[in-house]
Amino acid sequence: MNGKLSKIIIIISSVLFLASLTQKCYCTTSQCGDSIMAFLLGWFALLTGGAGISWIANPLLFASWLTLKKNTKLSMFLSVAATLFALSFLLFDSIVANEAGQNQRIISYKAGYWIWVLSCVFTLAGTFIIQLKENSKARSNKI
Repeated sequence: MNGKLSKIIIIISSVLFLASLTQKCYCTTSQCGDSIMAFLLGWFALLTGGAGISWIANPLLFASWLTLKKNTKLSMFLSVAATLFALSFLLFDSIVANEAGQNQRIISYKAGYWIWVLSCVFTLAGTFIIQLKENSKARSNKI
């Protein structure tokens, strides 16, 4: 049963993630960013610090999907970390806006950002549900 549930969680979270890439993710004082560009070039923002650190949520989310069927506890840890890194974007008031390293103030968060966060949260909730089921099953086997 957990294998089927794991597959459903991965599919829904992946669809949410892919849907997020089709949307705008945030707006600065001069423009709104495309989620697909933030995803593809976000690793570069890691080098500049600040809000770019939230990009780390992507590999953590992918790793959570990859480990979900075999190691629920690891997947749960990875999805917690992915969710926290995704939400960390809200802690920053500016972002590197161009290759010259100029910062621009973030003025709003768009659907792409929120759908991306939802993908992380959905994986997180799913891993907790699976872990609860595994814990319940282990307890009932001890009795």
